[in-house]
Amino acid sequence: MNITNRNLHYKTKNLEVETSEYCKYEMGPTSTANIWCAKNYASHGFDGIVHAKSVGCTPEIDIMPVLQNISEDYKVPILYLTYDSQTSDTGLATRLEAFYDMISMRKKVF
Repeated sequence: MNITNRNLHYKTKNLEVETSEYCKYEMGPTSTANIWCAKNYASHGFDGIVHAKSVGCTPEIDIMPVLQNISEDYKVPILYLTYDSQTSDTGLATRLEAFYDMISMRKKVF
């Protein structure tokens, strides 16, 4: 997230203003930043967004409906990855590969 944010001119003072159409209240510093990032990525024409979170991370669970709204508004797919100490690398690789394939097929159609 940090490398991409630097490229998109991440400014924390603007987060609440720029996410106000999706959040009416502060959802926590990382949650608001992730909502802003998703909206910014979608508005910059990214082909897809991967939302990675650890199991039981309530703030990240809370923003999933907001991310879904961003996905619908900007017509950008979102892959939700949840992981814990038992998550296999193979399983993650399979999901990422399927997401990539879906985006590739989608680009051919549109």
